[in-house]
Amino acid sequence: MKDGKNTVKVNNNQNELTFFGKITASMTHEIKNVLAIIQESSGLLEDILVMPESENFTHKDRFISTLGRIQTQIQRGIDITSNLNGFAHSPDNAIAQINLNDLIQHLSILTSRFARLKRVELVTELSDSPLIVQANSVQLQMYLFTAFEILLQHIDSGTVKLIPVKHEDQILLHLHYDLLTDDQFNIISTSDQWKVLQSKMVNMGIRIVLSDDVLH
Repeated sequence: MKDGKNTVKVNNNQNELTFFGKITASMTHEIKNVLAIIQESSGLLEDILVMPESENFTHKDRFISTLGRIQTQIQRGIDITSNLNGFAHSPDNAIAQINLNDLIQHLSILTSRFARLKRVELVTELSDSPLIVQANSVQLQMYLFTAFEILLQHIDSGTVKLIPVKHEDQILLHLHYDLLTDDQFNIISTSDQWKVLQSKMVNMGIRIVLSDDVLH
């Protein structure tokens, strides 16, 4: 559109993200429907196998055990899909009121594979009360993931805890790594990438605290 003699370009990134999110959210609903049907069918088979009439069924115990593993994986698939659905709705609003507890919980599940590849256990210890920030949800999740990704580049094995807290009027996100060395801390915290990220997070009202069990 035009404003006098000046041409004003409309940024379509938000529209593109919204479109991408809408399609992804729709597909996650479809996947959940498929998983629900499989779950119901495997549950029915399990019910049949525990009936008295099936007492002499060959390999009955093995079938029941296998169906139990299938049910476990179905539930895992449902949990992953539910969190992906929540992620897909992130672009719905350019700026939104976000509960950092919920965001971190969802993001930790979606990024757990990255941790497993480095033999790292990812744990969340959420605040008892809501921690509300006003931000772009997609950007905030991207920044949080970037912080986690930077840490993963310098570690191998161990436990990482994501602990959001409110200290006075500021929201802090403690990124605890139980095996963090002084060298690792210095390399990460003094890097240009970390400084830029920290600046962006502070602009959103959140400061990341990198530490081991004893805060630096």
